[in-house]
Amino acid sequence: MQNRLSLNNLNTFASAAEHLSFQKAAESLYVTPSAVSHQVRNLEQILGYKLFDRLDKRVRLTSQGERLFNDIQIPIRQLHEAGRKALRGIGDNSLALSVAPVFATGWLLPRLKNFYSCHPEINLSVIATSDMVDFNTDPFDAAIRMGKGDWKKLVAYRLFNSEIVAVCHPTMLSQHKENLTLFSPLELCEHPHIENSSMPGLWSSWFKSTGIEIPVKRSTNLHVQNSAQVIEVLQSGDSIGLIDRNFIKNDIKSGRLAIACEHVLQGEDGYFLTAPQSVETLPSFQCFKDWLNSQLNTSNDSENIQTD
Repeated sequence: MQNRLSLNNLNTFASAAEHLSFQKAAESLYVTPSAVSHQVRNLEQILGYKLFDRLDKRVRLTSQGERLFNDIQIPIRQLHEAGRKALRGIGDNSLALSVAPVFATGWLLPRLKNFYSCHPEINLSVIATSDMVDFNTDPFDAAIRMGKGDWKKLVAYRLFNSEIVAVCHPTMLSQHKENLTLFSPLELCEHPHIENSSMPGLWSSWFKSTGIEIPVKRSTNLHVQNSAQVIEVLQSGDSIGLIDRNFIKNDIKSGRLAIACEHVLQGEDGYFLTAPQSVETLPSFQCFKDWLNSQLNTSNDSENIQTD
């Protein structure tokens, strides 16, 4: 009986070829590295030739392995896309979006009523999560994330650049000086800092960008998991946090929060609307991207969305 190629083995091979690592392939497929190795060896036995050169801590495609990967990577990706859509019953009028929590609460959610009003035909679902999205396995069509926009095999539309500022509760300013004078960077060292675990080293980068020498010894820090939790802790009124100014404009206007120092860290990172190339042509994605563009222009948050 003639051997037939297993789709499961081909899928495992494609993942290993993409990552050039059995370990990373195992993580993306939720199996063990030994399972990946076993399936690849099964495929090699059926084909009668090696697909990988096994090196010390990595693997390298052979010429025949590279040819096979080039032949199957697009069909494999299309199968993942078709299966994901079938499970969700997705149509061109649906869009599943993963959004960083601080972007969701500080910018997107207050505007969604306008989107639903303007586009009642679009079934938009929004999930706020800090987890990175794997579009091959996760049930999302697009995501809004912070970064440099250089994600491989994804389209990325820059929404706006990050503007990191030191923020506190207004009572801290009133206790600082009678006329609500802002803190200097040196004076901030005297108060507890909120450390954002999702953005390690942010305080060091912010202090470095002030251009002055900062004492090594600083107040005890409180650690939280993300920017949304930084904003929540700031309500206690006795600590300083670093937040993107784009997400706290309403909090500043309402007096719930206050800018603690005039210095702004403007880095290369920004917030992007990202998606696989196959999703870019969906009418629902184009509709949502155009709506984002209109909102950014209306609120003067940015110029037109730019492709990176």
